[in-house]
Amino acid sequence: MTPTFNQQNYTDLLIQYQPKPIKTEQEYKRALKVVEGMMSLELTEAETALFELLVLLIEKYEENHYPMGESTPVATLSSLMHEFDVEPTSLVEVFGSVELVREVVNGQRQVSQSQAESLAKFFNDHYSGLSLTALDFGKRCPQ
Repeated sequence: MTPTFNQQNYTDLLIQYQPKPIKTEQEYKRALKVVEGMMSLELTEAETALFELLVLLIEKYEENHYPMGESTPVATLSSLMHEFDVEPTSLVEVFGSVELVREVVNGQRQVSQSQAESLAKFFNDHYSGLSLTALDFGKRCPQ
């Protein structure tokens, strides 16, 4: 049997949690605590609607209070290498040598067009779920 959205249940949840735009750090932490608690539960449709609303409110607060600047090609590469435990030797095929990998990671050398394309292919091929492009490494692919 497929559960259906129950408006009364949703109204009851809204009354219980009273979601509103988050203005303070205390409200932010409270909303995070509620969302984190909900993440490990199997939610009803009404609870899922509340969860999604709280996530939007949290994202809006974070956008205003913890802005993230645009990522640089070096930051993207460093982050991916760290996240997936990729050693510089694994990228020799892309850059030609470990020294060149280290120079790129240290910001001493820029990523070329072909390297950006090869990096995207390397990470996409080795780590499922990624859909990187050369743009993620700072270079535009030809049209």
